[in-house]
Amino acid sequence: MWREGKLTVDVAIAAGEVTPEMVFQRSVAVIDVFRATSVIVEAIHNGAARVIPVVTIEDALAMKERYAGERVLLGGERNTVKIEGFDKDNSPLAYTRSDVERATIVFTTTNGTRAIYNSRDAHSIYVAAFINMSAVCEALAATGRDVVLVCSGREDHFTAEDGLCAGAMADVLATRFGYGTTDIAEVLQRMWLDARNDVKGRLSTTYHYNDIVRRGYFADIDFCLQRDIYDTVPCYNTRGEIINNGNTDGKR
Repeated sequence: MWREGKLTVDVAIAAGEVTPEMVFQRSVAVIDVFRATSVIVEAIHNGAARVIPVVTIEDALAMKERYAGERVLLGGERNTVKIEGFDKDNSPLAYTRSDVERATIVFTTTNGTRAIYNSRDAHSIYVAAFINMSAVCEALAATGRDVVLVCSGREDHFTAEDGLCAGAMADVLATRFGYGTTDIAEVLQRMWLDARNDVKGRLSTTYHYNDIVRRGYFADIDFCLQRDIYDTVPCYNTRGEIINNGNTDGKR
């Protein structure tokens, strides 16, 4: 619901929709449920020193050279497939504590890292997924600024799983923190309220979900659709690194 004079939550439905004007002086949460932001949350929760999101494969290789002398892992995908020569793909289950603790992870994906890059003019940028959505909402509200929830989408098209996560976060911001909602945020909030008791069932007819299923990532889907299992709040800093801004001591 729109509330005159209140802080407001807005939504960008895909990475390509983000403009500097949309995010300027606002707090942003970037969402890519399947699977980039779920990976980043999991990696930071499991003790990675930092995740460095970059747009291109060439940027990733150059960034690895910049951090020579440190333990650096290359992670990411193109069109859901692991990049040749990289250490990790885009599955959150691959970013275990034993593999990533104290490591620097240079990460590039088709949509999620581009959404982060496109949001770089925001006042603050957090990384969100179903697995940490309420903790990120608390961090967003604590900034005292208008909020933009950036859905990464797929190839600049809307994806239902990102929309449902944005709707869930809009609901938390509205009901718990008194935010008003733009029209798109309210529509996604209502979509979430209709689907929250059977999210997988709601997604079962959607294109991106079924593409992930077709590729056999059943365990990734189950992991990524868990809600609020972590208090971890990854935050993008002025050095272009994503670091921990919250509690990683345990689950909620």
